[in-house]
Order: sequence, then C-alpha cells, then structure tokens
Amino acid sequence: MKYIIQLFVLLTICGCTMTSEQPAELPALSRAVQLKRFAALQYALEHNVSGRVTVWEVSPASRGSVAPLETVFSRTDGWCRDYEEIIVNGRQHYRLVGIACRNSRSGWLVLDVRPFVETVAGQ
Repeated sequence: MKYIIQLFVLLTICGCTMTSEQPAELPALSRAVQLKRFAALQYALEHNVSGRVTVWEVSPASRGSVAPLETVFSRTDGWCRDYEEIIVNGRQHYRLVGIACRNSRSGWLVLDVRPFVETVAGQ
C-alpha cells in the first residue's frame, strides 16, 4: 500500500498523464538545479529507506524527486543502491534509473544512469 501512495506522489509531482517513454540524453540543467538535485540525491541515498521519495524544487518548471529502490553490498564497490529519479525541466519530463555506490570520502558516487524522456500523449 505504501508503494502505491509513493507512486501516486511521484505521478502528482511530475504532472504525468498518459505518457510514453523513449531513451534520451541527460537533460541540460542550470547550475542551481544541478546543485539542488545533487543534494537531494545524496540525502535520499544516505538516509531514505528503499521506496521513500525525496523531493526537490528550484521553480515550478525545475523540480524532481529521487527514491532509492534497493541496497546491495558488493565486495568491489561496497554498499550500492539503485534508484529512480524524476526530473521536470520545463515541459520535458525525464526518468532516470541509476546505481550509486558509497564512497566514504565523497558520499555516493553514481556508477551508471539510464535517462528516459516522457512524452505526454497529445502534445
């Protein structure tokens, strides 16, 4: 039940309606947006239980969320978490799926990320 509520929150945040997803490039974001996004990502990976969403916003047109999905331990990389991130940049909606591993000196280091762009049907 809590995952249904969190999914509803994610859909509400990104204002999603009927969408389709296509592989995409990473969105070009301003420095202010990147800083806010990075802080939210670091916070969520460090403090959130799997599935808990951290929301960030610079403006109504520049906002997003990040939610860790699973945590695993690797002998080579240590503690790692896969996560899902939603970024709204103007009229574009991006969904990123990635994995980050804990680096004791610099926080969480993203090892892999796959961006998708959501296209709202009828636009």
